Amino acid sequence: MTQKNEYVLVDPTTQAIVAPFDGAPRLPTVAGIRLGIIDDSKRNADVLLEELTEVLRTRYEIADVRWHRKPSASRPADPEAIRELAETCDAVVIAIGD
Repeated sequence: MTQKNEYVLVDPTTQAIVAPFDGAPRLPTVAGIRLGIIDDSKRNADVLLEELTEVLRTRYEIADVRWHRKPSASRPADPEAIRELAETCDAVVIAIGD
């Protein structure tokens, strides 16, 4: 007696799941804003952020800059630091180095 094997073909591909993202509303101007900076601790992130800060100070006379440096690029920013930046800044910039 011959036994018949039945096989089911499974397609392993999937569709990408894209999370919805609306982003923050644009500021009407950056002149005079309080800017928050999050440095991810990767090499050269601080160089990029310092240059950006200097350009914004020179061109747009931003009012204040508050810095937070993460202990490691692989770790999330301190929730308390995020809360403080959200409460005291008009905009926050994050940079990734390398």
